[in-house]
Amino acid sequence: MIKPENRYIDDVMRHVFAAEEDRERLEADLHSHFSEAEAEGRAQREIIEGLGTPEEVATAFNAEREIRYASFWQRLVAFIGDFGLLVCLTVPALILVFLMGVVGEEPGDVSVLWLIVCGLLFLALLGLGIFYFPLLEAHFGKTLGKHLMRIRVVRENGAPIGLGQAFVRRLSLYFEMLWIDALFIPFTDKRQRALDIIAKTIVAREPGESAPWWAYVVCLFLPAAAVLCLLCLFALFGPACQAI
Repeated sequence: MIKPENRYIDDVMRHVFAAEEDRERLEADLHSHFSEAEAEGRAQREIIEGLGTPEEVATAFNAEREIRYASFWQRLVAFIGDFGLLVCLTVPALILVFLMGVVGEEPGDVSVLWLIVCGLLFLALLGLGIFYFPLLEAHFGKTLGKHLMRIRVVRENGAPIGLGQAFVRRLSLYFEMLWIDALFIPFTDKRQRALDIIAKTIVAREPGESAPWWAYVVCLFLPAAAVLCLLCLFALFGPACQAI
């Protein structure tokens, strides 16, 4: 059974946005505080009530740290990497659809199975496009592109964002207004998009970390690789698909 002390400290650390050495120091200080208070005869519930909620403790700790906001270009490169990844994940589905539509079928014939597979793959890819960003940002605070660029989505106080906030800040993508939304980034103090302001979220650099040079290469290579795969796909199966 998990002790209330450990559960409380774990909850505090989940809301802390700081460099690893600062996190370790805070965790050690909290354990030390509990040990000293218990030695004085205080119950753990009393100790927790005296410290405040985990969110309050983490917010106070985060307030003492400087948050470095991600630049427009860092966020753009991360988005390009994520977009390239999504396209790369789409290519195998397209290959499957083309192969099922071409191999073993007479010209002009369309099988029911092919239509079912097309429908299921369409729903799967639609779900991927809708949920990729909010689910990863709500659970991990970052997508693959953001991980490579060493940036993270957090609340304005440094705490993790919720699923609702993750969806709100992505509405401009779903309604194809992302470029308008992104125009706010260079002109806001916290480098926020318009919907970041509404969702009360920020994109911050990972404390004590900087993106390595190869992260930029990977993020920019992913869409290039996706385009190359699509060109190869159309070159191989385009003529055959015209006969379907």
